[in-house]
Amino acid sequence: MAVAHAGDQIGVEPGSYPEEVLLTKRLTIQGHHMPTIDASGHDRGIMIRGAKAAGSVVRGLVLENAGYEGILALATKRVTIADNVVRHNNRAYFSRPFTGECKGHEHEGAGLGDLRAGGCGEAIHLASTSYSRVAGNVVTDNTGGIYLTDEFGPASHNLITGNRVLDNVYDCGITLASHSRRAVGADGRPRSAVGGVYDNTIIHNVANGNGVRVPGSGILVAAAFTGGAAYGNRVIGNTVNDNGLPGITLHSHDPRQDLNGNVVEDNVVGRNAIGGAKGGPGDDDAGMHQTAGILVWSGFTRITQLTVSGNHVSDNYFGIWTQLAPPLSRAANRYVNVRVPLRQG
Repeated sequence: MAVAHAGDQIGVEPGSYPEEVLLTKRLTIQGHHMPTIDASGHDRGIMIRGAKAAGSVVRGLVLENAGYEGILALATKRVTIADNVVRHNNRAYFSRPFTGECKGHEHEGAGLGDLRAGGCGEAIHLASTSYSRVAGNVVTDNTGGIYLTDEFGPASHNLITGNRVLDNVYDCGITLASHSRRAVGADGRPRSAVGGVYDNTIIHNVANGNGVRVPGSGILVAAAFTGGAAYGNRVIGNTVNDNGLPGITLHSHDPRQDLNGNVVEDNVVGRNAIGGAKGGPGDDDAGMHQTAGILVWSGFTRITQLTVSGNHVSDNYFGIWTQLAPPLSRAANRYVNVRVPLRQG
């Protein structure tokens, strides 16, 4: 990569390549017949880093065995990550004590930690990366799947589409998680130039079988700390089944957070919140202990703007469960084999 010029396309022939690839300029990496980047002993398979790497493309590869992410895009824009198989990454999760990205994001500036200790960056991670596209990938058997975060600036205007996110059993399938403490100001207004996970579109993905050893949702939109913001995102036309937490989950954990304006629409949501290896069904944060299709929970500040409509929810105790959320219409969604279609609190 060092001898390549910005704008070059690099073709990768079939085979297995034991390495970690760093892109700091705009390049296209195109695999032919699915060559493998074997990142055993390395932190990542591919890292796309910085403003000069904006516009890079990674397509047609198998990425496996990294200590942290299979692919990390960090502080950049207009990246395309498409048609890859990203599997068996986050191997550092299985070593103790947790180090690096496997540690909890305990304070501002702590780095790229997860909401809980042990996330290890998940499989595909857009960290403070915007206007990018993650499409048509198979993401399986990592701790977690596709991950958008805002540690060093906003993660916004991204498109996550057509991915199959399956059996990432230690965390969520697709996560939009604000880790910033500065994305909402003291006046309660979002500071979009500083941080926040906002205006992203999550559409036509399959997120099944995630978070069933350490509880995780199929698709999660959340803010972790005071000052966090995950707002104006669209979760549309996805299929979510058999995840440890509710299939589509919105969590606001602390005061002075913004989870307003999110849209959950036209999704097919089967049985979810089936629990993790050490616990029963439900969502412990919300104090809900049944299977549930869609859950919207705030522990402190009422969410005032929310759309939940056109979803087909089946085979759960609760169809939709909310706390400190705006009133929803039962008739706006369809329920099959659901004991309590809509519980609002």
